[in-house]
This record gives sequence, structure tokens and C-alpha cells, in this order.
Amino acid sequence: MTQRQELFSIGEITRAAGVTRRMILNYEEHGLIRPDIKKGDAGNRYYTIDTFTKIRNIRILQDLGLSLDEIRGYYDDSIDLLSMIRRLEKLRDQLNLNIEKLYERTSAVPPQVRKLQLQSQLVYRKSYRSDSIAEKTVLLRNTALEAMRAYGTDTTRRMYFIEYPISAPLEAAFCVAVPPGSEGELVTLLPPTDALSIYHHGAYEDLPAVGRRLLEYAAEHQFSPRGTLRHIYLEGPPQHKDPQKFITQVVLPIEAT
Repeated sequence: MTQRQELFSIGEITRAAGVTRRMILNYEEHGLIRPDIKKGDAGNRYYTIDTFTKIRNIRILQDLGLSLDEIRGYYDDSIDLLSMIRRLEKLRDQLNLNIEKLYERTSAVPPQVRKLQLQSQLVYRKSYRSDSIAEKTVLLRNTALEAMRAYGTDTTRRMYFIEYPISAPLEAAFCVAVPPGSEGELVTLLPPTDALSIYHHGAYEDLPAVGRRLLEYAAEHQFSPRGTLRHIYLEGPPQHKDPQKFITQVVLPIEAT
């Protein structure tokens, strides 16, 4: 503490709040804080515990992805709080997806069948008949390019998946997540549904066997499939050359229980 025990110097603030001097001066330039005492135009700055608390809160809001102008609007009530909430909810959803994937990569436990609920999802959807993994890869890439050029992408949802009718697995629907509000002939809203899920670590050639395992599990536990299987691609050729490192979530939608 300084000689005035109720004040912090700028050096003490930087150490206590984990920020730099330049950041504090930047907060001042944006009108977010001001020195509680300043000795001369270029003199030493001193701050109270209240200002320290505000600096800490500003830093937290920055870590959440808000700009300094948005933070100023938050403090002076000039920003649309609902838009900020939606933005933070989107960030939360992105983090949840990444955390889930990281857990799956680090897990030493053999993959287990889990029951979950798939959220509603807006997708760009094109159907093709295909019996080749190589051809499916090309078709999914082409569908993704079309979707992103036309609409962009919804990063809060799984980006790519293929959905197959259980009774006609060669008739595949290639789906790419698109942002809310997207409209078009090929844009479809998939409703929420209960589902069984398992993560597959390995080559795509093994996915049919994983699907059969889900169907057997459903029959054993008296779940009623809704007629399709989904392969949701989490990590594949863009991230890994070794197919054994691919991660695919295989999902069997089921009737509500």
C-alpha cells in the first residue's frame, strides 16, 4: 500500500489485478475508470479499492469477449443487454461443445452408450445416394462450401453430419449447421429429439458397426428408434492424417421416453 493506506498505486493495481499499466491507461482513455488521485498531468496515479474492483470486473468482461466500448455501454446503460446475453449464450454453447470434445479426447474409459437430447438445429441439407466413403467426404465438403457461401455457419452447433435412413443407408442427407434466421429451399429445422449416442475413435469404415451397436442397445433396453442414424464429425482429415485419431459421434434418434 502507499503512504495513504486507502489507496493503491498503479503498480500495485497491475500486480493485484493481473493487468498491465497500458491496459489501465486504455481503460481511462475509454472513460471506464479514472484515477482517484493524480499528481500533475503526468504524475503518479492512485486508485481506491472500488476502482480496483471495477478494473477487475472490466477484465472479466473482456475475457468474455466484450469490447471496451461494449463494456462502457454496459456501465452507462446504453447497450442492448439482450443482445449481450445472446452473445454470451452463444459463447457458452461454443465452450460446452469444445469441452465435451476435449473430454472425449482425454478419456481413457472405453466409449459408452449415453442417452441425451439433441437440441433443435437449423441446417443446410442436401440428399445424395452414395456407397463410398471417399465420395461421401467430397459430397460433405461440397455441401459445406455451398452452405457457408450462402449463409455462413452456426458455431454453437456441431458443424457437419450425415443422416442415414436405417432402412436405406445409401440414401444419405448431408447437413451443415447454419445461423438462426437462415431461409432457403434447402434450409431445414431439425426438431429436438431424444437420442442414444456413442463416440467412435477410429476410421470411418468402422462406423456401420457402431451404428449396429446402438441399434442392439436400443432393442435390449426397449428404446424405439425414429428411423435414422447420424454421423456427427468432430475430428477427421482436417486435423489428423491417422484415421485412428478420427472422432465421430454416432447418434440414434429415439422416440420420447
